[in-house]
Amino acid sequence: MIIFGITSNTILPIRHIISCLLFVLIVHQTLYSQSPGFVHYQVENGLSNNTVICTMQDKQGFMWFGTKDGLNRFDGYTFRVFRHDPEDTSSLGNNFIWSLYEDDHGMLYVGTDKGLYLYNPASEQFRPIGPKADLEIRAIDKDAAGNIWFISGIQLYRYNPQTNSLHSPAGYPNASAICRTPAGKIWLSSPEGKIAVYDRAKDSFTSYSLFDHSNKPAAYWTTKILATSEDTLLVGTTDQGVKLFSAKTYTYTDILPYNSDKTEIYARDLLQRSADEYWIASETGIFIYHLSTGKFTNLQKKYNDPYAISDNAVYSLFKDKEGGIWAGTYFGGINYFPQQYAPFEKFFPKTGENALGGNAVREICPDKYGQLWIGTEDGGLNKLSLSTGNITNIKPQGKQNSLSHTNIHGLLVTGDTLWIGTFEHGLDLMHIPSGKFLRHYAAGNGKYDMRSNFVYSIIQTHTGQVLLCTSRGLYRYNRQQDGFDLVQEVPSYIFYTTVFEDSRGTIWLGTIRDGLYYYHPETGKKGLYLHDENNIRSLGNNHVNRVFEDSRHRIWAGTEDGLCLLNEQQRDFTRYTTRNGLLSNMIFGMLEDDKQHLWITTSKGLACLSPETGKTKVYTKASGLLNDQFNYNSAYKDSSGNMYFGSVRGMIRFNPDKFLPDNFMPPIYITGFQVFNNPLHVGGTLKKAINVTDTIVLTHDQSSFSIDFAALSYTAPEMTEYAYKMEGLDKDWTHLETNRKAFFTKLSPGTYHFMVKAANSSGNWSIHPRLLTIRILPPFWASYPAYALYLILCGGIIYLLISSYHRRAEQKHKRSMELLEHEKEKEIYEAKIEFFTNVAHEIRTPLTLIKGPMEKVIRKSEAVPDIQKNLRIMERNTNRLLDLTNQLLDFRKTEINGYRLNFVKTNIPDLLKENHLRFIPAAEQKEIRFKIELSSLHFFAYVDMEALHKILSNLINNAIKYADSCVYIQLLPVAETDTTFTIQVKNDGHIIPPEIAEKIFEPFYRGKAAESQPGTGIGLAIARSLTILHKGKLVLIRSDNNLNTFVLTLPVHQEIEFNLSKWKKIQPS
Repeated sequence: MIIFGITSNTILPIRHIISCLLFVLIVHQTLYSQSPGFVHYQVENGLSNNTVICTMQDKQGFMWFGTKDGLNRFDGYTFRVFRHDPEDTSSLGNNFIWSLYEDDHGMLYVGTDKGLYLYNPASEQFRPIGPKADLEIRAIDKDAAGNIWFISGIQLYRYNPQTNSLHSPAGYPNASAICRTPAGKIWLSSPEGKIAVYDRAKDSFTSYSLFDHSNKPAAYWTTKILATSEDTLLVGTTDQGVKLFSAKTYTYTDILPYNSDKTEIYARDLLQRSADEYWIASETGIFIYHLSTGKFTNLQKKYNDPYAISDNAVYSLFKDKEGGIWAGTYFGGINYFPQQYAPFEKFFPKTGENALGGNAVREICPDKYGQLWIGTEDGGLNKLSLSTGNITNIKPQGKQNSLSHTNIHGLLVTGDTLWIGTFEHGLDLMHIPSGKFLRHYAAGNGKYDMRSNFVYSIIQTHTGQVLLCTSRGLYRYNRQQDGFDLVQEVPSYIFYTTVFEDSRGTIWLGTIRDGLYYYHPETGKKGLYLHDENNIRSLGNNHVNRVFEDSRHRIWAGTEDGLCLLNEQQRDFTRYTTRNGLLSNMIFGMLEDDKQHLWITTSKGLACLSPETGKTKVYTKASGLLNDQFNYNSAYKDSSGNMYFGSVRGMIRFNPDKFLPDNFMPPIYITGFQVFNNPLHVGGTLKKAINVTDTIVLTHDQSSFSIDFAALSYTAPEMTEYAYKMEGLDKDWTHLETNRKAFFTKLSPGTYHFMVKAANSSGNWSIHPRLLTIRILPPFWASYPAYALYLILCGGIIYLLISSYHRRAEQKHKRSMELLEHEKEKEIYEAKIEFFTNVAHEIRTPLTLIKGPMEKVIRKSEAVPDIQKNLRIMERNTNRLLDLTNQLLDFRKTEINGYRLNFVKTNIPDLLKENHLRFIPAAEQKEIRFKIELSSLHFFAYVDMEALHKILSNLINNAIKYADSCVYIQLLPVAETDTTFTIQVKNDGHIIPPEIAEKIFEPFYRGKAAESQPGTGIGLAIARSLTILHKGKLVLIRSDNNLNTFVLTLPVHQEIEFNLSKWKKIQPS
């Protein structure tokens, strides 16, 4: 069912006419006031594009701006831009942003030119909602049930985040705008000029008309809808301005149909700033509408006003948590009107406007007609009407009876006369009511002439005298002579900058370089205060710009090096400088407010000083001033408490009683984290976005890093103070002035707690600092697993040491036992050797004595075979026994180093052949093959022939004794460069195991295979000993064809050699 709120078409034209007349009347009735001053953010400030379509602030406090080229997040200092990245599927799908909305969970819905996307602030990733579309998402909102409503093109959708389902029945009307009432009821406006409310029970909409359809049809008539209450809605249209719709009566009222020039208003966005004040974004600027009075203010771009909006095509409006207003424009970027905690009215030159005629405001002086006279140093004289705000500029005309110069330094009003002191052009007098110039005084040589045309300051004393300070003395106006008398109480050659009379009639004079003079015309008391570099209680500087008396009758002097409070009893000063919170020590002017606070202008801003507490609050351009540098001696306070201060860019006016306390405590967030100047991103070291990260874990090679942070206050971010502390490293807080970055270098492994806090523009510090826990992991060699490993290793080492100690102890004991056993065996061995040697000595002599007679008997018994046979047997045994005794004696000699070798040149092949022939009978007797292989027949080496015979005899004898079928003697090939030669003796007897290959060379050792063979077990021992005496080697190896092989290796040369060929044979005499 469609219910029409208006049924009579004849009423509408009359209503339109009345609305136009009412609007024109309202515009003319607007009282004199200044337009809001905007701060501009554009591409040059980091914004991705100057076309700003939508604006939003998230729950954390970050500002978001949708542009034609990307999504921007702003923290008051820097912009972070999100754009589409074809190589990143989690990036934003399209760069043209139409709408923004944040749900209760902090998820951000982004309506683009090609579909809706959901942004997760923790993972910093985007994902599409619903099917990919080529239509723009113009509006997004949420109902009481948590459903997300959005418009794609002109089609309305309902999205359920819980089920991830999308719903768009065919019965839903077309939509151009959507809004939610405070209770969560959904309203929409349609392109057909209707407004509709959603019925959840019926899942349908009920529509109401907003337009007189007899007028020309218009596409997208409705552009924006705003629920000001549960029953009242504001609707923006494309060609009929703004309409007020009542949900109770279902009727509408045109409240802003036309511009002042009667052109149609294209309303793009609506904002409720307060219960009475509404802001309307349009193609013709911003309209501020007051519901109670029906009055409007139209804010438009002014090319010569840097504080006006930057573009008339305003597309979006948003009110932040501080109360500031953000306006997004089509060509001019972002315009921000901050919450006015300190409302400063600005007066500055604007071409073709009702404005000051100069920048450098020097003197400010009121008259009795409600006018303020403002002298500038670059634009002449200005008259400000305090009732109308009109400003009249008065400039030199180049003729008599006009202002003599544009550079004005001193002003004084006496009755209807304005005294005007100029720079280098003397003094002018003007009649205030008529505006006519009455008189001009120039420097001259006459008795009543001033000696200088530089008139810097003018006052009228309580006695009515007019005093003028110049660059060459102080002068008193002589009414009778219509001239000037030089004041004799002070020097005449001094360049005076300011003159002031206190409540006791004392005249104070500031100078450029000569200190502070004073005198009393009635008492004659006078004096001078000078700066003393060695006295901190002296005047701060000899250049005095301003003298002032406060309500407690204390004298203050503003100098080029601080503010000085005179202590009259001690005749010294208390200084206030940058140490006390001032931004500069160059003091230009001062005033006292009704709370006895001093307002001080400097070269770097405005300061409010409480003399009782010593606390100072400063204001700069960021706080709303025109600029930071003020001008000399330019201050005035009216009876209402309004203060006027001149600067080099114009004049400001404010009333301290109207200042509001800044109670907004901005939330602080970590906005950046860099390791070695490389920012961390989500997915690497960062598991989620840095602004929502509580703990970050770094490796030991990431111990040098920097941290960015921001307090999300946009009113005057430059005035926000910061302090940080790294617990675990710092004991005290580190205070920062302008920097928002903390640097840390090569921190040791461990856990740190980084804390940062901020103070707002009122100087109030945040109670709960932002905390970021930083864990720097140690290198593996210094980590807990490594320590555990070290503990295990230490335990293992201790165990090994103990085990080793026990083993060494056991081995030492074993060695001791073995040594004892060896000593015993040695003793037994020595006893055996000694015994056998003694026996051998005793036996060898009888055997030798037996052998000789026996040989004779054998020769004589040749005739008796039987006897000779037995004698031969006796001879062999005698020889064997004699040979055994000789071997024992030889071995003993080798043991006690008593065996001396004589190395002579010997033909080794001949020696081998000789030994081979000697053992042929024994081999034939055992029926074994006995071969000799010689690599050369002529090879000579230096050997002891007798010792080598014994070595070979023992080896060959041993080989034949234990051979089964064969014995081989081999002389291996020897090259000319070889230093050794090798002889091998092989047999095929029982294979000697490797484990006893060395034992067979021990004296008296006999293996199992030798038990059945005759022998003493000393032959191989003698062979090894003689080999060692030859500095050679004798070893047993097992050859490839499974033969026992004795390898004898001897040097070719010896250290001491004998050549027998050079010896002469001695003949017997």
